[in-house]
Amino acid sequence: MRTDIENWPGWPDKRPAIIAEVGMNHGGDENLAWEMIQAAHENGADFVKLQTYSTERFFHPSLTYFNSTKSMELSRESTTELFINSEKKGIQLFTTPFDLESVDFIDKFSPKLYKVASMDNDNSPLIQGIAQKNRPVIVSCGMANLEEISQVLETVVNVGNDRLILLHCISDYPAKPDSLNLAMIPYLKKQFKVPIGFSDHAIGLHSAYMAISMGAVVIEKHFTINRQLCEKIPDADHEISIEPKELKELRDFCDDASLMRGKAPRQITSGEEEGRTAFRRGLYTRKAVKVGEKLSLENTVLLRPVKGIAANQWADVFGKSFLREIKAMEAINLSDLES
Repeated sequence: MRTDIENWPGWPDKRPAIIAEVGMNHGGDENLAWEMIQAAHENGADFVKLQTYSTERFFHPSLTYFNSTKSMELSRESTTELFINSEKKGIQLFTTPFDLESVDFIDKFSPKLYKVASMDNDNSPLIQGIAQKNRPVIVSCGMANLEEISQVLETVVNVGNDRLILLHCISDYPAKPDSLNLAMIPYLKKQFKVPIGFSDHAIGLHSAYMAISMGAVVIEKHFTINRQLCEKIPDADHEISIEPKELKELRDFCDDASLMRGKAPRQITSGEEEGRTAFRRGLYTRKAVKVGEKLSLENTVLLRPVKGIAANQWADVFGKSFLREIKAMEAINLSDLES
């Protein structure tokens, strides 16, 4: 599997990617969806994600939330308009399709990637159908055990797709801090040898920051323009979503994170080079010394700034005889001592 996601079309270089999950927060309103898509793009999202489905192929009609889900379903016409407008604006829009017909429909817009939701990470026919489009596939791992995650990897590999990202995810809404288990991020990377991200259902940004520090290369957060929309659209995800200001903060952190991570081994900075002279200590006479007197703790002291013999050379010169008289508080050079 490929791990060079910075070389995949549309992916940022050297920093974590941000997916703003609009999902169903638009409540089925195309205009509201477009407002959210633009706001996400303007505030730093690399990708903006919707959900594409036919409720009849998604839920059994007896389910109590069948009708509310149906009311939030974007029409094919609205979805088409959103993709067309996004392309004009340079916005990288993609979706989580919940059925194979939706996969074929979305593929007409040549999305940069596809997402498989946690609820479908055991849906082999859907994963196979998505992977066969030969675009990068992101799969959330909520509710899945390691064997099921391994089956996801096998399904994608078997159709010849070598671009898979797994998102560590806790499928609680909201996910509490003590349930997040972010140690799974490096663990999944070691276990499956693919890029690992984090689909974050926790409140706020602390969990996303921690996930980035644990090595997440993708952060997905639910997004809304106003959490108060939960009163108008109660069955969506507004309450766990971040707003534009928070998205901007997340983007700023991702930009800084790429700079702060750096590389190892590191190079000493130019400021540190200056500090090696200004802040480190050198060997000075504590009092006046005579020719033949031996260098000791009693007649020398380590002081800033370093001149002559550096502190880390002290053991090499301890006990050697002075070759000249030196006044108190003068720097000692190697030439002042017997060889």
